[in-house]
Amino acid sequence: MTSPQCHPAILLTLLCALLAACSHTPRFTPADVQPPASLQALLDDADVHRASRHDPLSLDQPTSLTLTRDGAILTAVARNRSLAVERFNPLIAETSIGEARAAFDPTLLATLSAGRSIEQLGGSRFSSSSSQNSSTSRDITGEVRAENTFATGTEVFLSGGLDRSRTSFTSTEHAGNWSLGVTQSLLRGAGTSVNLVELRQARNDTAIGMHQLRDFVLELVRQVEVSYWDLVLAYSTLEIREFSVRLAREQLRLNEIYLEVGKGVAGDVTSARAALASREADLIDARAEVRRRTILLMRLLNPSEAEHYAVTLNPLDPPDVEEVVLDPSLSMKLAELYRPDLAESKLRIANGDLELIRTRNGLLPRLDFFATYGRTSLGLDFSGGVEYLDDTDYDNYELGLDFEVQPLNRAERARQQRAEFELAQAEAAVANLEQLIDAQVQEAAVEARRQWERIGATATTVAAREEELRAVREEFDVGLATTLDVLAVQERLVQARLDAATAKVRYIEGLTELYWREGTLLERRGVGVDAPPPGAL
Repeated sequence: MTSPQCHPAILLTLLCALLAACSHTPRFTPADVQPPASLQALLDDADVHRASRHDPLSLDQPTSLTLTRDGAILTAVARNRSLAVERFNPLIAETSIGEARAAFDPTLLATLSAGRSIEQLGGSRFSSSSSQNSSTSRDITGEVRAENTFATGTEVFLSGGLDRSRTSFTSTEHAGNWSLGVTQSLLRGAGTSVNLVELRQARNDTAIGMHQLRDFVLELVRQVEVSYWDLVLAYSTLEIREFSVRLAREQLRLNEIYLEVGKGVAGDVTSARAALASREADLIDARAEVRRRTILLMRLLNPSEAEHYAVTLNPLDPPDVEEVVLDPSLSMKLAELYRPDLAESKLRIANGDLELIRTRNGLLPRLDFFATYGRTSLGLDFSGGVEYLDDTDYDNYELGLDFEVQPLNRAERARQQRAEFELAQAEAAVANLEQLIDAQVQEAAVEARRQWERIGATATTVAAREEELRAVREEFDVGLATTLDVLAVQERLVQARLDAATAKVRYIEGLTELYWREGTLLERRGVGVDAPPPGAL
């Protein structure tokens, strides 16, 4: 006897039930805003989820799967290929920080050379002894130099070397030297404010990359939620259409019975059959809509094989709603904190300010102070070449100023004007985006409130249509109403139920839209992104 095995669908059902029990989100209040969690932790969990043997989308055969909203979000984050591409952008942007820091890294240079040179001396060109009319020099030189540039605009170097030379008319000489030098920019390139521009811009660009990734995940989660609730609505519509078909069949059966006993007419049977055919056509459309919505959601969940589109998804979360108090002013404040596109625009303003600092500094003339200090030692052997390198009697030093100016300076003036225009453009873009966000939040709040009010109105309509159907049936039984009257009331009841189901789902989607406009959708669903690095801005 073989040991029993659990079917993957059963395991998925248990997993989704556990996620639904553990992922309940309490009603949001301003005091409940939790600090953002780590996006990297979420993505790591998603990688584990994707590699799991119990991956709900790694089934051998198409089957029916039960899926919660949070389970759909987790699966999409784990499998979405576009997100896998976007995850590289912050990592790529972060490499620019190390590249900018490299400008202040020390440099070590070493040189070792050997050579020979022959110089022609005075005398006859046709002399029989060419060695008497030329001088041969042989040199071996070695030098080591270390230099570094600091953010203050200071350049420092330390070098040392040894040279061995010999000519045809002199004995071998050894020369050693070392020197220490410093150059300090006094105008152009002076100070950390201009020399750290590139590094600070790189940090801002890295933060921009994180905000862009957050914006992508935010949009992905919104699409998954909307697709999930659209699938819920499609199933609700399917149930209502099945109810409508049952009503039509019941009316057709009654008409056929009345016709058999002589209380009805053939026209009523024909009308009932036509109504049944029409409602069966609507039922076919409803079933197709369920499949279409399933395919759209499966596309976001990113199945690895084409046959996974044959899987039937059964949403576990019902469209149960409760009123959420909406405060557009609070939503706008949250948007100022959480909207990634707004944060990205503000970082671009910061980069514009930094660029303006660089271009203004470029308008200054170059004035550098320099100083060098060192020693030289000469001798006929190696010891003589290094003997006096520590003797203060052979000190060498030099002090001076370097000045350079371009009277017209057209290139730098053009760069400064461009930086000013780009900064003004970025500030105008932020002002426009803030106004747009305000309008979007207000519009989303109005729509959510409208759908909530429609829930109550449609519920009242459904109750009234049910009572109307009961009354018209009684009238039909006593001959005071026709089949067309009953069918018309049935249609109104079906439409009322459709409106009620739609209002519930649209209200949930309206809240999702509002949270998306606020930029808080990820935090409300337990998905967060790390804050920008402290060095940004």
